Amino acid sequence: MTSEDHPYRNPALPVEERIQDLLGRMTLEEKAAQTASPFGSAVDVHNPPPTGWGSATAALSTLGLPPREAAEKGNELQRKHVEDTRLGIPVLLAEEALIGLKVQDATTYPDAIAQAATWEPELIEEMSRAIGLQMTRMGVRQALSPLADVARDPRWGRVEETYGEEPYLVGSMATAFVRGLQDTTDHAPVIATLKHFIGYGASDGGRNTDPAQIGQNELREVHGVPFEMAIRTGGAKGVMPAYNTLDGVPVTGSKKYLTDLLRTDYGFDGLITSDLNAVSQLYTKHGTAANNAEAFAQALRAGVDLDLDNAVNSDHIAEAVRTGVLAEADLDRAVASVLRAKFRLGLFEQPYANLDEVPETLDTDQERALARKLAEKAVVLLQNKPVNGTPLLPLRQKGGTIAVIGPNADRAMGQLGNYSYQVLDSMTKRFALAADPQARLNNSEAAAAGADGAELLVKSVPVVTFLEGIRRRAGADTNVLYERGCPVAAEDRSGFDAAVAAAQSADVAVLVVGDQAGIGSYGTVGEGLDSTDCALPGVQREMVEAVIATGTPTVVVLSHGRPYALGWMTQSVPAILTSFFGGEEAGNAVASVIFGDVNPAGRLPMAMLQSAAAAPLPYWRTLQQSSYFDSATAAVFPFGHGLSYTEFLYRDLVVSSQEVATDSTIQLTFTVTNVGDTAGEEVVQVYGRDVIGRTARRGRILAGFRRIALVPGAAAKISVDVPASMFALWDSEDGWVVEPGMIRFYVGASSANTPLQTKVMLTGNEHFPGPDRDLFSTVSVEIGEYEEFAAQIAATLSSERAPVLPVTAESTIRDWLDHPVGGDLLRAMMGGVDEDMLASAMGMTLKQVAYYSQGQISDSVVDDLVAKAQYASEPGSA
Repeated sequence: MTSEDHPYRNPALPVEERIQDLLGRMTLEEKAAQTASPFGSAVDVHNPPPTGWGSATAALSTLGLPPREAAEKGNELQRKHVEDTRLGIPVLLAEEALIGLKVQDATTYPDAIAQAATWEPELIEEMSRAIGLQMTRMGVRQALSPLADVARDPRWGRVEETYGEEPYLVGSMATAFVRGLQDTTDHAPVIATLKHFIGYGASDGGRNTDPAQIGQNELREVHGVPFEMAIRTGGAKGVMPAYNTLDGVPVTGSKKYLTDLLRTDYGFDGLITSDLNAVSQLYTKHGTAANNAEAFAQALRAGVDLDLDNAVNSDHIAEAVRTGVLAEADLDRAVASVLRAKFRLGLFEQPYANLDEVPETLDTDQERALARKLAEKAVVLLQNKPVNGTPLLPLRQKGGTIAVIGPNADRAMGQLGNYSYQVLDSMTKRFALAADPQARLNNSEAAAAGADGAELLVKSVPVVTFLEGIRRRAGADTNVLYERGCPVAAEDRSGFDAAVAAAQSADVAVLVVGDQAGIGSYGTVGEGLDSTDCALPGVQREMVEAVIATGTPTVVVLSHGRPYALGWMTQSVPAILTSFFGGEEAGNAVASVIFGDVNPAGRLPMAMLQSAAAAPLPYWRTLQQSSYFDSATAAVFPFGHGLSYTEFLYRDLVVSSQEVATDSTIQLTFTVTNVGDTAGEEVVQVYGRDVIGRTARRGRILAGFRRIALVPGAAAKISVDVPASMFALWDSEDGWVVEPGMIRFYVGASSANTPLQTKVMLTGNEHFPGPDRDLFSTVSVEIGEYEEFAAQIAATLSSERAPVLPVTAESTIRDWLDHPVGGDLLRAMMGGVDEDMLASAMGMTLKQVAYYSQGQISDSVVDDLVAKAQYASEPGSA
């Protein structure tokens, strides 16, 4: 019988039968080889050993070749596995793909934090489907993306790679990415790899890879939810464990997390690939293994399948089996998982890329248009104060002079994320040059410059800078000046005078400031580049202040990876917007927003705090009173914040029932109307709060959102179905529990701007939804005339109003806030304050609050408030 006749070669047989047949034919060395995933920049992955490898990572990106030539090299590597190894097991090619397939000439999309700022999962799915198609054409069948980490500490350098701080937003974006990538094509499926499982973004002090001090409730309710969403609903077929420890247990070596939680509880049945060198760190860093053999045995027993490393460690695994440190059954489990992935992908039947389908460039006009659309939708208008009585943006001038100033204004590397091909492979090339003594001598000055030593050292797609975008949009009638002003991070003020002169001679100044992405070095943000203060790097603040002092109306554009502490800037700069790292089309996208061709509707996926010293600070905590005597915990720009060139009005919030069973769904309906004179998009946000629970509940959670487009005068009737199971708490004994009790809802344009509020009582017995509980709400939208929608909503209300208990000066603040009339009156009297700001006064009476206000709330104000609330509560009152 030839190898072609073996059962594992027969695609008609069940996958598990093929796996067992192939496993039975493999030697120990061949099995160990299947757990290896060498990294292309450190290992010559194009010359595999006779046993081959399970996977090869970055085998194409590190070639630095055009797509077709790179795919040809990939086919040759595949041929060596299929034809030159004894059993002909194909190799799985893996690449990074978070912001585009990380190979030369592939589209560079906005960074993940910018993608999250769109609040539009459907658009992320469209992007990842385009990335997946590029992968299949190149023969790449695994993406080491996306991140499902919840990031609540802006000091952490990898914030830029995440979808922000809110588990539901993170999970929605990660699920969309997975769905789009893995649904690219039936005949050549790919694997999306969620990372970093689990709690990676909660490391001590925002320090990368440091321990995470989180309990099991937070682990399940916050950090685990996005992974559940992307696995159960998105169908993710890959997971990468985190570097960190949880309560002293390294995740990469933990059966509790990788098998019990991930596979058993979350239902994951795909491929677990270690992070780079993470397995060997069980010995070298964490000290839970006495040597490399024990480290690899520990990881495989825990559930790791593939070892991603700068070295090939198959010999350590084989040694562990021979010495009895690792049972061969545990190795077989891991190898079976690798083979299962390959059989499911159809690699045995279709191992090669079709070179005729590989285009000359992966960055077509269609893909560039998508990159621009994403970048435009990601722009967040943070502030837009009037200048001479009119908001500074959009710029409506024709002709005149615009001064474009700043270290990121005309620098491609200043608008690309750290996992872009340009940034990561330029760094790889720089490190390779540094290994050459002559090259090190030639580049010593640049290396000493840190972030300002970052150079574009690889060839790829065109990148439109902010200066280029503004010049192109402003047209020939406008004089556009340019000055760098200062470097990104170096303390060099020599360009200040030129920047000030340019601003003085201009009608408006556009300052582009921010970060340089990197990994470990040559950057101010990125993997291994954590910050203590989250301030603008170098002397950029001084440059901004110098330009502002000229009196020229100024727009600040932030091109960056982490949320900054910008309280100082809000006091002096009229207009501030962020594109985060906006990718190859950031320049055109921001110009479109500045000149009003695009009405901005991006929203922050992570709050910008007053001080990084307050972090980590969940967004609902920023709505409460500060616990510091020397600084506020209120966000400068809160989670979900973003302005528009038009205005939207929220009205008519009703619930289908004031009482809903714990195993049912809550339906909210309300209207949003564009009451301005400009077409625009609004991101409708619904938050909920479980008021009382057996464990302390979060101040609020995001329970639903939708980005909608409305022309002037148009209205939307929005219905949101929120499963009660979204408010389930984790109990160490009972598992997931939905308890009866009050749920409060807050509806509006951001976490701090929720003009519509209501409450619902969950009734009945405790409900135990189990691991398959509903994780998503459903949002439906009708566009039409406001009067029609208002009438429809009014018709659903009962004609007989339920009796309302009157409120008095002796009623508590909670009683007042719960009152259907008194609550709105109290909030209005206190300037629209959110109830979280009154948390410490909930048990006090209105009279007591007035007493402690030191005259800010007088007795007459209290009497007037009581009279209005009592009158409105009387039968027959309007």
